[in-house]
Amino acid sequence: MKKKTMQTLFILLFTIGLVVGYILPGDIKSLAKKPLQAGFYDVAKRMGQLDLESPYFKYSVLSEAQTGSIELIRLDDKIPMHMHPKENHFVYIYKGRAKATIRDVTQEVGPGNLLAIPAGTQHSIERVGDAPLEIILFSTPPFMPNDTVWLEKQI
Repeated sequence: MKKKTMQTLFILLFTIGLVVGYILPGDIKSLAKKPLQAGFYDVAKRMGQLDLESPYFKYSVLSEAQTGSIELIRLDDKIPMHMHPKENHFVYIYKGRAKATIRDVTQEVGPGNLLAIPAGTQHSIERVGDAPLEIILFSTPPFMPNDTVWLEKQI
């Protein structure tokens, strides 16, 4: 092919790439994510149907979108000091009592309390009493258990 033809072809392909890139929303990963699905959730019933497990708690993903997620968590003991580098957490205490630590502040919390934990902030939570601790976790971006940085020795 002649040099002039190659230049014209390159400019045409480059222009098509710009146009397609402008038309497509977001990046390729966001196209693969499902949008938030509308729904009604019976939290009390779903707390009895937790289907996932970590070394410290049982949980279930209630709802998830590209920008955040909601998990139901039941804690029978404690989650040691840790942090999530990329996730902001809002922890709503649904049932039970706990001793929660955020940075260097510790406070006893119970039903109706909400903890705001910015990304990169060390925190821990320990059940108080005999009843399991039930939590509703709101995460933005979505909760990723494998991205947890443990600051205390794990089990």
